[in-house]
Amino acid sequence: MMRIEREFDRIRREERQAQQRRIAEAYARVPALADIERERQAAFAEAAARRLSPDAARERLSALSCREQRLLAENGFAPDALELHYRCPACRDTGYLGSGLRRPCACRLKLRALLDPSVQINNHETFEAFDPAIYPAEAQRKQALAAKRFCEGYVASLPKPEKPNLLFMGMAGLGKSYLGNAIAYRALERGIDAARTTAYAFVQDMLSGIRGDGSHAARYRRAPLLVLDDLGTEPVIPNVSEESLFAVLNERIGQRLPTVLATNLDFPALQQRYGERVFSRLTDSATTRVIRLEGENLRWRRPPC
Repeated sequence: MMRIEREFDRIRREERQAQQRRIAEAYARVPALADIERERQAAFAEAAARRLSPDAARERLSALSCREQRLLAENGFAPDALELHYRCPACRDTGYLGSGLRRPCACRLKLRALLDPSVQINNHETFEAFDPAIYPAEAQRKQALAAKRFCEGYVASLPKPEKPNLLFMGMAGLGKSYLGNAIAYRALERGIDAARTTAYAFVQDMLSGIRGDGSHAARYRRAPLLVLDDLGTEPVIPNVSEESLFAVLNERIGQRLPTVLATNLDFPALQQRYGERVFSRLTDSATTRVIRLEGENLRWRRPPC
């Protein structure tokens, strides 16, 4: 958290310094701009001392702004050259939106993902970086593009998609993890918080919760979007693996919180591994859309020389 705050402090400091450099350059080239700013400050002072009526103050300030804009344009400066610029205009580089009960801005969510490895959401496995040329066969390429389009529509419908759950199925190396990350990153871009983890890390976090640290377990239950990857590769720990997955899925389905899961297992293997309770929640057609991916394992393909 402190690292994120330091980063926003750095951004604001750099933008203030950039503004001061622009002002210094403009005043050096066009001294009349500095005169206008002094007149503006004098008008504010007179209005505060009530030596200038509100209407007169507005008229004078408007006239000063018009002169300033004319001088900037005549000398090749941008209209906002003297203003403070924001890298994120939505939150003005604070990382939060609104007042009172503020909510994180999309820029803050993305920055946290980049700075905190535990978030496990990266900025390179995205819909924009999706390259259909990596697929060796036309049928597999069409399948992948159709899956991508559906996933983009799924994210666009967040936080309340028609079916909250999305289950990717298929052998390793077909792009399931890529699409899961792309969904999570697009959600962050839309200002929707997301948690992404592997089934192995999920089980370890649940064990930590049993030992007293329940922060991860709470986040999995409440995250506006949860992406759970590599389902079926985690260790089977009696009274932990299946029970924890059931508890999280059951609570999220009850709240209709979107959950994206990916597994290499087929339906019979899923049912055998997790039992009927978890299997029924993973595959319920009322709440889950299943996307099956087939084709050549892309990890086996050698890059061209």
